[in-house]
Amino acid sequence: MAEEKKSPGKLIALLASLPWLLYSFAAVSNHWGVATAGGTIMCLVYLALLRRWTTVKLMDWTMLAYFVTASILMIGLRSTALPVYQVMVIWSFYAVAGWASVAVGRPFTAAYAREKQPREVWDLPIFHRLNWIMTLFWCGLFSVNVGFGAIAAMVGGNLGRLAPGFLIPTGLLIYGFVFNRRFPMCYLARVNAGGAAGESTESGSTA
Repeated sequence: MAEEKKSPGKLIALLASLPWLLYSFAAVSNHWGVATAGGTIMCLVYLALLRRWTTVKLMDWTMLAYFVTASILMIGLRSTALPVYQVMVIWSFYAVAGWASVAVGRPFTAAYAREKQPREVWDLPIFHRLNWIMTLFWCGLFSVNVGFGAIAAMVGGNLGRLAPGFLIPTGLLIYGFVFNRRFPMCYLARVNAGGAAGESTESGSTA
């Protein structure tokens, strides 16, 4: 397997957010054709740029899949359901993609981890354990947000759109990014501490 190409992480994060920003502003204004078609176009531009720096990953394809599906529903089929259930549908796409990566034994977070870690660690058991934990965490987060999306649809109105539809899922998403930054270091430190304690105990017992 060839080593993953290095990528400008902050720029990629910014570009990845642009389709969603356009989608959000247009959807709030009830311009669903602009929201979905514009989001699709911006997503395609983002993926084209992304391919210059790194590989297109599962969650990138998931974003494109949602925008294409939403465009078909809103522009082609004139759906009235998507505006009501959009939050639940969006997070369902990500939850299905995440759990599918678990089902096939290829946790999706490993693709991101390979960009930051040298090739020598990719086959280590701790690398696999860490990515299984992180992938399961994100799958759980996506699934919880599907539930909040369903609550938003049931509550309806501005209250439904604001609290369970936006604030809580966004808060959980931010927590997820914080988790991404902190958990690997904490986990490795805990494992190393446990290993050192085990060696100390073993040396003490043989003294």
